[in-house]
Amino acid sequence: MARTVRHDEVCVSRAEAKGSRTRKPCPGGVTVLSERQVAEIENAAWFQARWAPYALVDADLSIRAVNKAYERASGHPRDAMVGRPLFEVFPDNPADPDANGVANLAGSLESTFRRGVRNWMGVQRYDIPDRQRPGEFLYKVWMPVNFPISDGRKTVAAVHHVQDITRVVPPPAGRAPLPEPAELRKAADALGRQFPGLPAEAVLGVLTHSHAVVVETLGAPDYRRAEQLARLRLEARAGHPAKDA
Repeated sequence: MARTVRHDEVCVSRAEAKGSRTRKPCPGGVTVLSERQVAEIENAAWFQARWAPYALVDADLSIRAVNKAYERASGHPRDAMVGRPLFEVFPDNPADPDANGVANLAGSLESTFRRGVRNWMGVQRYDIPDRQRPGEFLYKVWMPVNFPISDGRKTVAAVHHVQDITRVVPPPAGRAPLPEPAELRKAADALGRQFPGLPAEAVLGVLTHSHAVVVETLGAPDYRRAEQLARLRLEARAGHPAKDA
């Protein structure tokens, strides 16, 4: 079971840590994001990409900026997120005793800040608050990745990027027998061995999308056809036939 990383375990600026018994300053290489840097990142063309949901997260794990795609994906308007702690906006679903979204995302972000490297989380169930029904949560499954924003050698922020794959991994009680997250990862691992030159997240992304295409086309899931479609698409991307697993 993943260790729960509390909000007060995350490093903050030395000024914020001064006089606090619970908050510790960030180690060397990590600093706090300035308002000028927030504006530069938020106004950058790549951050405003229509198709890519991005949230800019500071070293204290507060949300500093989001783009329109992230607003759509999360179902939350910008004003309800920016300036607030990430896990205050998106806590674990209290109705799910196995919820580990907060622990896993906190661990991934902590790694991104401390090591200054990109951290891919694979397939992650992480329900989100339903703004239409206060107190209720919406079932959601994502493919998240967190990558650092650096200023010289210093990590000043992390960009949290998500892809919503809920339609391919429905709730256990759903009528369509689509793959569970663990099954999807296992199938992607097997498919990835046939394309050793492609990153694991690319293989998983293609397989996930292929399942969605098959369901939308046929009106029902078909594992074999989805994997065949994914294999053809990966062959085109890799530039060579699938290798024997």
